Amino acid sequence: MTSIIACPQHPSSTLVNISSDADLRLIRILASHIDSNSSATFESSCSNAITNGDATTLLRTILSEPKAIGELITNNEYTVEEATGIFSLFGALLERVDNPEAQRELCGGLASLVAATNGTEDVTSREKRSGMLASLFNLRSNGVEKIRLLTKIVDMADATTLASTGIMGEGVSSLSDMLEPSTMEASLAVWGDISEEEKRGLFRAVVKGMDRLLNKLADAKSDAAKAKSVKDVEDRKQAYLLLILGTYKDESSVDNEALTYAQQASIGVINNPIDLFSSQHRLLHLPAVQALQKSPSTSPLYDLLKLLHGGKLQDYRDFTSMPDKSGVFTNFSLDEAECTKNMSLLSLVSLAGEHEEIPYSAIASTLDISEDQVEKWVILGVSSGLMEAKMDQLSKVVIVERCVVRQFGRKEWEALKVRLDKWKVNVRGVLDALKSASEN
Repeated sequence: MTSIIACPQHPSSTLVNISSDADLRLIRILASHIDSNSSATFESSCSNAITNGDATTLLRTILSEPKAIGELITNNEYTVEEATGIFSLFGALLERVDNPEAQRELCGGLASLVAATNGTEDVTSREKRSGMLASLFNLRSNGVEKIRLLTKIVDMADATTLASTGIMGEGVSSLSDMLEPSTMEASLAVWGDISEEEKRGLFRAVVKGMDRLLNKLADAKSDAAKAKSVKDVEDRKQAYLLLILGTYKDESSVDNEALTYAQQASIGVINNPIDLFSSQHRLLHLPAVQALQKSPSTSPLYDLLKLLHGGKLQDYRDFTSMPDKSGVFTNFSLDEAECTKNMSLLSLVSLAGEHEEIPYSAIASTLDISEDQVEKWVILGVSSGLMEAKMDQLSKVVIVERCVVRQFGRKEWEALKVRLDKWKVNVRGVLDALKSASEN
């Protein structure tokens, strides 16, 4: 199972030494962090639990003194590797707790204590907190525990950590690499039965993390590298918005938060329907997105999304001419000119899906342009990756080699049947000709 590093790597701590007296040494360290009036009682209670082999009582006693662990974070005498190394011993203690429910409760208590500890929040303090939670994440195998720990790690991660990529060692990945959507979905499948609410909490944390990263990138110098980084982050955010919406399985589960995420995801697709072409098809079938059409304030957004899914340029122009629809661009901060351009490209793709050869005049009529602009639009369509075509400039015909299908219903099945029947006739003709030639 892949482990993660949620902060820059540090050397292994010499304190992580599971020897026969490791528990007692751990307790002495923790006892030194609390008030002298309480330390003796604390150490005695912990020692008794160790003697009795009662890991549950030992951990509960430790959690009853927040400062015992909090000092690992706030005290600058501990390096990141030392604090992380000491805290990793709690993972070994959790393994000795017999009751799975108690394990989950105690793991959550440790994580919450680390996440809630207020320090100076300098780089070292953040690294300690992230490293401590990452060590616990790597030691635990229960899926519910892992997703809760990962959610806290993402919540605490700064923009640098969220942006860092690359393999840190065999079986160890950066947090950013683990949050790659397909990797995350594969991990969730391995972790087993996890509720939609738990998944939603993690996905929500990632979306907020991507917003933090976008805010940081906004202050960076504009260049090609920044543009690529912004696009990568926006694409990841969009992917996680879709994952969030996927956790709302039916109409009854859709709440105001779901509608907010549905708006964000819809705006993301409308702003970039070419790159997010495959996302459009999934989006329209999600209950939270379908719920947008029921509110007068969001129904124009849903209608525009539906047009980008399967409408033509004329349908789009009819839509924008309606007084109750045209305000969608202002209300949701959409670029109308960019929407019109994208709608034109998608209309060209629809035309390419209906005909193998398209006269320049047909394209000019569909896009409402002059014939001398046709080749520019065909080049745009090919460069988008949505179609492959060649232009016969003498005959003024575009020969379509391949194109994506914007929607596939009964009409498209019938068209496919016609093409297959034609192909069968052509193949039969070739076979008959070969047979005739061999007989002669």
